[in-house]
Amino acid sequence: MKWGGSGAYVAMPTQEYVNGHYITVTEKFAKYNSVRESLEGNARLLANGLSWNHNYYSGAWRSKASNYKEAAYGLQGKYATAPDYAAKLIRVIETYHLQEMDGGYINDGTGWFWYENGQKFTGFRFYMGTYYWFENGARINNAWRSAWGYRYYVDDEGRAVQGLRTIGGKRYHFGADGTFYLRTNQTVAHNQEKYRASSTGELQPWSGYFDTPAGWRWIENGQMYTGFRFYMGAYYYFRNGVRQHNQFVSQWGLHYYVGNDGRSVQGIHVIDGKRYNFGSNGTFYMR
Repeated sequence: MKWGGSGAYVAMPTQEYVNGHYITVTEKFAKYNSVRESLEGNARLLANGLSWNHNYYSGAWRSKASNYKEAAYGLQGKYATAPDYAAKLIRVIETYHLQEMDGGYINDGTGWFWYENGQKFTGFRFYMGTYYWFENGARINNAWRSAWGYRYYVDDEGRAVQGLRTIGGKRYHFGADGTFYLRTNQTVAHNQEKYRASSTGELQPWSGYFDTPAGWRWIENGQMYTGFRFYMGAYYYFRNGVRQHNQFVSQWGLHYYVGNDGRSVQGIHVIDGKRYNFGSNGTFYMR
């Protein structure tokens, strides 16, 4: 890079294209302590331009050039005087496959876009610990997308979701193993509940205690359940899915009592003025 007037330099012969032919002249070139310093110096020059025109090299900027070839021609007649400079630069880039390094999440001056091989990318890419969906380089939010034969959903931050999700008033499950795809035609588990996923992925309560439009209901194999079930550290009795309370119930040829909170009681209890014993060994039946 030509010396800018400050810092170390070295004088070297170079060819310049003048009036239709090359001439050899001695010019001052900036001297750097490392390859990295040299690359950073060139990057600053291209980004900041010259003192009298900060946009001098803007033809090579991401916001002006859609790919490496356009960027190369954006430098033609500015960074070097050779009339075939852009063609030579493109040849070097392609010989060493440098265009393959031109990718990732980049702010091109008009916004953030995902690039691959110098082109705006469409599809999923892993970034900062999660997967995002991009279309023409732009991140997509709150949308269904398909890839690899599966369906996915990206949230309001563009992240592919997993686990149990409510979308458009319907419940769906996207797994909990880092695969993120919508589960269909299968039974899926979430906490202590099981759901049945349809062919569209919509979930229906299958087994467990569910908050339904009609209220909390215990469901087994997709049906409202009648009988005892252990839940959250206690036994409860359900009739047609509805939890019962403050009443005697019968099962397994024995009698039990469920209290105001629906839990099966044990020990000595006074019910309607009478004393009953329901044991103290976790069996809960009336003695």
